[in-house]
Amino acid sequence: MDRNALVRTVLIFGVILLLWKVVWPMVGGESKNKEQLLPAETYVDAPDFAPDPIVEKVAAGAPQVPLVEETCRIQGNRFDADLSTRGAALTRFNLHDPQYSDVKMVTTVWDAPGWKDVERWRPLRTLFRADGAVDDQLKYDRFNWKLEKLGDTGCKFTYEDADVRIDKTVKAGERPFELDVETKVENLADGPRKHRFSIAMFQYYTNAEVKGHLGRVSPFITDLSCARDKSVERKMKDDKDFITKGWVDEPGTDRYAAVSNYYFATALIPESGPATCRLLAEDWFSEGQKRDADEAGTVYHAQLEYDGATLEKGATATYKQIAFLGPKERNILKTAGGPNKDLGDLINLGFFSPVAKVLVGSLVTLKSHVTHNWGLAIILLTVVLRTLLFPLTWRSIRTMVGMRRLKPELDEINKKFKDDMQAKNLATMELYKKRGINPFGGCLPQLVQMPVWFAMYTTLQTAVEMYHTHFLWFTDLSAPDQLFGPLHLPLVGTLPAMGPLPFILGVFMIVQQKIVPQQGMDPMQQKLMTYIMPAVFMIMMLFLPAALGVYMLTNSVLGIGQQLLVEKFAPRDGGKKKGIEVTSLDGESPSAATAASLGKGKARV
Repeated sequence: MDRNALVRTVLIFGVILLLWKVVWPMVGGESKNKEQLLPAETYVDAPDFAPDPIVEKVAAGAPQVPLVEETCRIQGNRFDADLSTRGAALTRFNLHDPQYSDVKMVTTVWDAPGWKDVERWRPLRTLFRADGAVDDQLKYDRFNWKLEKLGDTGCKFTYEDADVRIDKTVKAGERPFELDVETKVENLADGPRKHRFSIAMFQYYTNAEVKGHLGRVSPFITDLSCARDKSVERKMKDDKDFITKGWVDEPGTDRYAAVSNYYFATALIPESGPATCRLLAEDWFSEGQKRDADEAGTVYHAQLEYDGATLEKGATATYKQIAFLGPKERNILKTAGGPNKDLGDLINLGFFSPVAKVLVGSLVTLKSHVTHNWGLAIILLTVVLRTLLFPLTWRSIRTMVGMRRLKPELDEINKKFKDDMQAKNLATMELYKKRGINPFGGCLPQLVQMPVWFAMYTTLQTAVEMYHTHFLWFTDLSAPDQLFGPLHLPLVGTLPAMGPLPFILGVFMIVQQKIVPQQGMDPMQQKLMTYIMPAVFMIMMLFLPAALGVYMLTNSVLGIGQQLLVEKFAPRDGGKKKGIEVTSLDGESPSAATAASLGKGKARV
């Protein structure tokens, strides 16, 4: 590549970056900051139920209803949970594993006194009113429940008036991170009554929490999903349906409705027949604040809504669900929710998911049966991958060795046609053709390997098994290397926490580029490949998980070892330093072959 071609490449990349970062946001900015057209949430409250004081405006002169709240704690498999009579829903879900001690499975819009008063966004919240029908089973949307504690493994909530009795029982499930939820609605009225049952999950994150950095996708970036049969419908916050339609409905959902980020998920699994899965990413920002401001946020809703039901006098309807709240550990998701629920689909491995699933299985097997350490498992898997892909790499090596043998002839061509680029290119291509060398022969094997590299990137980027896992000096393989902690410099300010891994990787990549021959590259391109590319990867590694750094460093060390072997058996000087005479593939000396192929100074075609 000559200097002009390099300049054109840089300019094209710059234009693409400008369009992506500046022009596209301007074009899409109107919809991005457009207010959602959602119907107002209005509720008919029982006289003894206090409205959510933080998110609801209480009419002037309205009586001040005291907040009534009694809690119940459940001890489950690898978790404990608190539920409240205010909504008969979760207020806290604590994971027992030490590596998850900082995780909040029940999030809230406010980390301030009074936040627990917000009943409407508590997981497992249930509603029963049938869209305001005259013959509704219930007079109220919200009411206080009565609590009966079932030891330390369950809670029973009841509500009763002249027309209805509701029993809502929540118990610890046998499998990890699961709650069994059963709700019975009994008609006590003199005639038929209607109701519509729904149960929901919620999560809240600010825009700052879901922002990525230089190739590092935030672990809190959240998707909403409905799973039915073999299909999964996924939605992200900026999906246009959430702006134009508000709620997105998927009828006939028989597997799950879920709110999920990279490492953790909250899901509802229907057990009493299919339901309509309803998803919503609800904007939540202050007056005068833009939708995409860092301080603004999103409330993520995943709801199961059952068809309206009419109960005759004395009849009872029963609704059962399994609630999963926990880390997306692959061995746990295989059996979560029971047979045929396949919560493994909560892990979104992207376009190369078939390859990534194989890599994940291999990584788990190596850790469980060979290394018993995640860091060592990554290193061993990298070695195995490099070995399995060596036949493709060998094709590249053969092309490289062939190019080296042509170097004297290429040097002659460059010297002879230094002022005639077109003639030089024609002569070079004719030489390649005559000697049976394909200069692009090493590219195809690299392209074939790309799905493996991308799948490995996704695998390590989404593996909750790496969450807070120690290896060498790394305290968390799922986070960037932060050995040194924040650095305070005068005049500069505070630099983010960092560690030696990115710099070690940068050095090894430079060494690798130094020992790899740069045939066909001008000095400018050689400098670009030798220094700029390692520098880019070094900067990216300041933000990428340490697990990826371990993989990339291992791969770089193996690449250096491979290249040193090539240098030993096919030195780039063609063996001249050892007195070895280099001949072309047909036995002629390079100078004779070149002279014959070039004729009298013109390139033949």
